[in-house]
Amino acid sequence: MKNNFVTILDFGSGKITCMAATKVSDEGEFVIKATGQSAYSGFDDKEWYEPNLLEGAITQAISQVENKMKASVKEIYVGVPGAFCALVANEASLTFHSKKKIDADDVEDVVKKADIYKAGDDYIPLTGRPVYFIIDGAIKTTDAVGSIGNKLTGLISFSYMKKYFRNTVAPILLEKGITKVHYVNGCEAQSCFIANSMLKEGYSIIIDIGYITTNVSLCGGNGLLFQKTFALGSGYLASDLCQVLGCDFNFALSALEKVNLNLEVKPSDAYAVGGRMIDANQTNAVIKARIAQIGQYVMRSFDMCDKEIPSNTPIILTGGGLAYLRGGVDSLAHTLQKPVRLYRSLNPQTNRNEYTSGYGLIYEAIRAGKNKSVILSFFKKLTKGDN
Repeated sequence: MKNNFVTILDFGSGKITCMAATKVSDEGEFVIKATGQSAYSGFDDKEWYEPNLLEGAITQAISQVENKMKASVKEIYVGVPGAFCALVANEASLTFHSKKKIDADDVEDVVKKADIYKAGDDYIPLTGRPVYFIIDGAIKTTDAVGSIGNKLTGLISFSYMKKYFRNTVAPILLEKGITKVHYVNGCEAQSCFIANSMLKEGYSIIIDIGYITTNVSLCGGNGLLFQKTFALGSGYLASDLCQVLGCDFNFALSALEKVNLNLEVKPSDAYAVGGRMIDANQTNAVIKARIAQIGQYVMRSFDMCDKEIPSNTPIILTGGGLAYLRGGVDSLAHTLQKPVRLYRSLNPQTNRNEYTSGYGLIYEAIRAGKNKSVILSFFKKLTKGDN
């Protein structure tokens, strides 16, 4: 019997999360039914830090969901971390002999025409999805089907997955009995979910500060124009405090819960942590310095972006790092010299910043189930939907 829920697997930089959810609407709304998690050592842009422990961590997270749902997972949507993805965006056009009503085949032809890049030996194509269309060089839209014009131009975003990722993950899932696997660019899924839930349209910059890695993405609403991952995250804040305060890591984590970067602390001020007093001025200075470095890395990342970014593009922060540090958002905004908004959701089930990448995968999985979109039909051709 086919399960009436979708299952996703999300690889964070410090934990693996599996979620099962049921659809509320074809527009991507859902209810989370079960969550499973396991800690692991993460990855860099080349490999897993402890590949021998990966199978146990994946199996543990999925098994927790299976136990809660009282059903075996046979199909899963796997988020490919930014470190194992590549992305390019290209423009292509179709000119018609006379004005016509644009249909789904025309849109798919534009997507195919834009696909001029070769994945290379190390990568596998994931998705090709339109960011936006322009009709007759003037009318901009995210959905060209039904429009009338002589010329259709589309900006198409293409994602690629490192073979190394699939070659290590696929055998583990197959051993677990999961025979149908859909690989999704995790940054793209997360960014589109956040952009559509908070902004609905237009460009947005999504900054996901994880435990040991940070992803930055430029989202056009329906797809990514740029993404970059660098090895610097919130875990470095605690490490810095360990070095400066001479404390252990768990104490440093407790200290971060007390910190408020918005306070105007004086040299004599202190935070009380576990019965110990620590210099508040010194602590805040250390944390602000590391956040400033993260902000500088974000700015350097966009130096590599070849797309023009409007100066008023909203910046949204997510991830389990600075989102829960009092004053963290303001400190990052100070470095970027731009307003920064924190991801928020009116739905209590989707209001946890550390899980937004998982929410994005569920959002993609449910929308894929519609099976009506040209974008998704092209997606199926590329990913095959198996191991």
